[in-house]
This record gives sequence, structure tokens and C-alpha cells, in this order.
Amino acid sequence: MLSALHGIGVILLSVENPSESELLLPAQKRSVIDWQSVNRIVEENADFKYFIDLVANYYQTDRLRKCDWNK
Repeated sequence: MLSALHGIGVILLSVENPSESELLLPAQKRSVIDWQSVNRIVEENADFKYFIDLVANYYQTDRLRKCDWNK
């Protein structure tokens, strides 16, 4: 399971009522990024690549464009 292997959290999302969503397993914080996994996922998933590009842009410029994040 991704949670055990990578520390990914699990949320039971209620589409009808988001405020009733439940956190089943909290994510584990890590101080070091697993760049090998990030690079692998970027190659396989265009949405994740877009997300990483947004994070990189924010990190480099310290500017956040709401139109990029609130979709």
C-alpha cells in the first residue's frame, strides 16, 4: 500500500459533503524528498509534472498565482 511504502496519507472524500470527509491515515512528514520517486512519477503522470512545475516556480520566485492552484 502506498501509505506504508511512501508515507502517503489516505482521505475518504465525501463528494456530496466535503466537510464530512475523513482522514483515514495521516501522511508521514519527511525532511528529504525522494527525488527518484518524484522523477519516476513525473515521467508517468502529466498532472503530477504540472504540479511539480508549479511548486518549482513558487520555490524559485516566492510568487503564488491563485489561478494556477485553485482549479
